[in-house]
Amino acid sequence: MKSGDLVFLDTAEGSELFHSAEVKNHFWSVGRYFETQLFLTYCGIASSVMVLNSLAIDAPEDPQIYPYTMFTQENIFTHNVLQRRRPLDVEMGGNTLEQLADILDALDVEVETYFGADYDLNRCREILIESLQHDGKRIILDFNRRVFNEEGAGHFSPVAAYHRAEDRFLVMDVARFKLPPCWVKAELLHDALVEIDPTSQKSRGFLTVAAKERSGTA
Repeated sequence: MKSGDLVFLDTAEGSELFHSAEVKNHFWSVGRYFETQLFLTYCGIASSVMVLNSLAIDAPEDPQIYPYTMFTQENIFTHNVLQRRRPLDVEMGGNTLEQLADILDALDVEVETYFGADYDLNRCREILIESLQHDGKRIILDFNRRVFNEEGAGHFSPVAAYHRAEDRFLVMDVARFKLPPCWVKAELLHDALVEIDPTSQKSRGFLTVAAKERSGTA
């Protein structure tokens, strides 16, 4: 990896990229609910909590904040979710892209799964930008950290902005004890999305998440 391929948001360069980025509406909605993953395997859960709260999806009651509601990394495991995936399963082995999609599908959202290997760089970039420009959609990336020369392997985090001139996406890393949000070149990000997940034997990729449309009543 070439020097400069990652630019952290908390640097002068990262701050300048943010100020000059043309596509960044998701930063404000998702950033309000920024989470740190509770366990090393909970990156997908933390990412899901962020996007669900930013979409104002009806959340279970939480005694700590009653009468208000909000998704947390504990109460996201609703009855419907528990029929598909248990907290212990995630704590022990994390999630594959499809397993995380299955968790979200059990909640009140529409989920689309994109395997990185199915899309070339240009099409992948197009889909990500289109989703970032849609106020009612959110994106969760499933990428291999090692492609970024970082410790670890598979990791989930939301993406919240895009800088056209520099062709960089802003990854909101939920391992906040480890790294701040960072700007990643689209080509490098695509390389990290096409890596094979050894559990699923499929490529990594990303999910788009949106609230389900309500049918009107006569």
